Amino acid sequence: MSETGADAGVVQSRRQLERLVADDELAGRTIQGFAAPGLLMRAVDLDSVVLERVDLQDADGEDARLEHADLRQCDLRRSRWCGGLWNRVKAVDSDLTQIDLSRAQVLRCNLGPVRLGKAGFSGARLQGTTFLASELYGADFRRAVLTKVVFDGYESSTVSLSRADFTGAALFEVDFRRANLYGASLREALLFRCDLRGVNLSSADLRGARMVGCLTHGVDLDDAQI
Repeated sequence: MSETGADAGVVQSRRQLERLVADDELAGRTIQGFAAPGLLMRAVDLDSVVLERVDLQDADGEDARLEHADLRQCDLRRSRWCGGLWNRVKAVDSDLTQIDLSRAQVLRCNLGPVRLGKAGFSGARLQGTTFLASELYGADFRRAVLTKVVFDGYESSTVSLSRADFTGAALFEVDFRRANLYGASLREALLFRCDLRGVNLSSADLRGARMVGCLTHGVDLDDAQI
């Protein structure tokens, strides 16, 4: 396939991708089957892209825009998307461990099943987003604003939010469906009309947390700091 022909269709090499990033001509493209760790993608438009079997470890996508995008079997470990926009993004079977979405807007996304251990959402705004069967242990939600977010577990087990940090966060109508918040920090957080039924909050830090109109039947508060 010639470089010109490749530009019109599937992006299949790092060199091709770097050129399209420089020209900001990635919208609507399929990017497939190669490694590009550490790629610089700041402020690019990734509207309607499909990323499939792509290694973007440590990539820098600060202020980038992903809208109506699909991520399939991708490796985005430690990639940075600070201050960017993820709108209607679907991600499945991907490794997003330690991804940095601090100060980003994460709107109406469906993420899962994916790995999101130690993911960074500090200062982010999350709205209408579902985390399905996604591991979020140690995730950082400090000072984030979450509205109508769903943390949904596996068919036979809970979603792990153990030791996640929601310090100073504001949570509105968040559904912690089948969630394990063991050792999590909700210090100084505001929870408004959240569904916490049956949630494991043992050893969690709830000092200064305010819960208004929340459903709390069956919550496990063993050894929690209140």
